[in-house]
Amino acid sequence: MNKQQCCAICNTTISIENDSKEHVILRSIGGYLKVRGFICKSCNNDAGRTWDAELASQLLPLSHLFGVSRQGGGPLPDLPIITTSGEKLIMKPDGGFSPNKPSFSEEITADGVQIKIMARDIKEAKSILKGVQRKHQNTNTDQLLANAEFSSSYPTGMVHHQLDFGGEVSGRSIVKSVLALAHQAGIAANHCNDAIQYLRDPAASACFGYYQATDLIANRPLETPLHCVGINANPVTGLVLGYAEYFGIYRVVVCLGKGYSGDVVESSYSIDPRTGKELYLSVNLDFNESEIDAIYRYEMIPDGAIEAVFHAVIPAALKKKIDAERERVIADSVEYAFKNCGAKYGEILTEDQVKKLSSLMMGKLIPYIMHNLKSN
Repeated sequence: MNKQQCCAICNTTISIENDSKEHVILRSIGGYLKVRGFICKSCNNDAGRTWDAELASQLLPLSHLFGVSRQGGGPLPDLPIITTSGEKLIMKPDGGFSPNKPSFSEEITADGVQIKIMARDIKEAKSILKGVQRKHQNTNTDQLLANAEFSSSYPTGMVHHQLDFGGEVSGRSIVKSVLALAHQAGIAANHCNDAIQYLRDPAASACFGYYQATDLIANRPLETPLHCVGINANPVTGLVLGYAEYFGIYRVVVCLGKGYSGDVVESSYSIDPRTGKELYLSVNLDFNESEIDAIYRYEMIPDGAIEAVFHAVIPAALKKKIDAERERVIADSVEYAFKNCGAKYGEILTEDQVKKLSSLMMGKLIPYIMHNLKSN
């Protein structure tokens, strides 16, 4: 490091030993850019477990919808949901569903005992069958699995997400992100006293507000659920301002500090979280103090503005999800049919095998077809 830095949160001197890499946009929602000399390892870990975890949790439904690409390729966490029919399910990162918890039932029939298991994967099904084997000691679990009939179904109700955003905990994560970009741009901490106080003092007043009155991004790409962090230090207004936007929907203006008298500084970092690709966008932060106060009072959110930003990115994402599910179902049906029609790879199919192939494919496609008929 060229000059001594202090942690933006605890004010301890940052050294080679305690320095950390801070993501300007959270890694959990697709961010790549990292800065050093900003916060110490201890504060980075603490903020990650609290502030950042809360923001990531609030944004998880949208991360699933848009298919966020995360640094390192790690999958998104599963998302617990409750459908409009009251079904408790787990939404998987690939868009599929699994039961919230496994279930087991058995029924005495003329042919013996019929066992029905609802499990999240084969490993879990095997674990449940071990319990069956303890109860029915002559049971061969391997044979049960070999003869088992597997089926899948779609939720009967519609997926319902409660999109909550904001609050003091996630708000501190947002302010930290903007302050990290200001640090990278060379703006000294003493010019960002409002943000520093907010991060250090749990009782401090929030230094941000939600904004939807105009589009602050000049060259916004269409139908792109972008993330953006921007800063502007202006000696004319004396304000050091910041901006954070998530998925093209949630838009936050931050006042990092007042009384600025240095050079004009502007910087921004934007990405398409679906790919991680950086977008080179400009952010217009031309506000005065009275306008900042109005933003803090929630006066810069016109009627219909929130619905409009949702409509700008959500329909295209939903269409992509629908198309991807159709392709997945077709591919799985074809693979299953060819594996079970009795033909070996490279053989010419007989008439009976063609009929069986068609029947197997249709059997796999029926749940998808019925689901779409019901939905429509």
